[in-house]
Amino acid sequence: MKKYFMLFLAFQIFPAAPCFSEGLFKDKTVLTPKEIKERNQFASCRIDAQKGNAQAMGVLGLMYEKGMGVPRDYSLAAQWLEKGAQKGDAPAQNNLGFLYLKGKGVKQNNALALQWFQKSAAQGLASAQENLGLVWGGGLGVKKDYEKAFGWFKKAAEQNDPEAQTNLAIMYSLGEGGPKNLIESHKWFSLALAQGAADEELADLRDNIEWLEKRMKGSEIAEAKKRAAAWKPSKGK
Repeated sequence: MKKYFMLFLAFQIFPAAPCFSEGLFKDKTVLTPKEIKERNQFASCRIDAQKGNAQAMGVLGLMYEKGMGVPRDYSLAAQWLEKGAQKGDAPAQNNLGFLYLKGKGVKQNNALALQWFQKSAAQGLASAQENLGLVWGGGLGVKKDYEKAFGWFKKAAEQNDPEAQTNLAIMYSLGEGGPKNLIESHKWFSLALAQGAADEELADLRDNIEWLEKRMKGSEIAEAKKRAAAWKPSKGK
C-alpha cells in the first residue's frame, strides 16, 4: 500500500460568471486564442470586482495568483482574495488560506491559513474540506490528528473530490483516524479511479486496488464494487 497524503492544496477555480463576458480586451499583440480569452476574462472580472462583487474579487485574485490574463502578482492576488474572503466568498477564503500557508503575497501564517480554510469548509466547499484534511493529516502548523483528517477527507470525498477520496481510501486501508475497512478503502479508490487522473496517479490507484484485492475475499471485493456502483455524491456541508 502506497501511503501518502497528497501534497496538493486544492483551488476552486472559476465559479460560474458574473465576470466572464467576452470582447472587453483588444490590442495589436499577437496572442493565442487561450491568451485572448484569459485577458478578456480578466478585464471583465476586474470590472465586476471593482463594483464590489465578492465572487469576481475571488476569481480576480486567483487570476493574479495564476498569472492568467495578467502578469503573476502574489501581492495583488492576496489583496483581492482578502476582499472576496471578507465578503464571505468560499473559494476566495480557501485560496487565501493557501497563500497564507505558503507565504505567497502575505507573511506565512499557519493560524490564518487554518482560519480561512475553516471558514470556507463551513460553507461546504469540498476543496477547503480536503485542505483541512491535509493540514491535520500532515501536521501543517498543527499537531497531527488523523481523526480530524479522516473526518474532513470524508466530507470532501462525499462531494466527489478525487484527491480526498484517495486519501480517505488510504486511511481506511491503514485504520488511521477511523476503523480499518478494506471494503470501504476499495470503494473509495475505485471512485477516485473512475474520475481519471494523470497516468502516474492512475497507476498508483490501480496498484493500491490490486494490493487490497490480494488481502480481500471474493465476497468483500464484490461488496466493495457494489457500494461504489450505488454511491452518489452529496451536496456538501
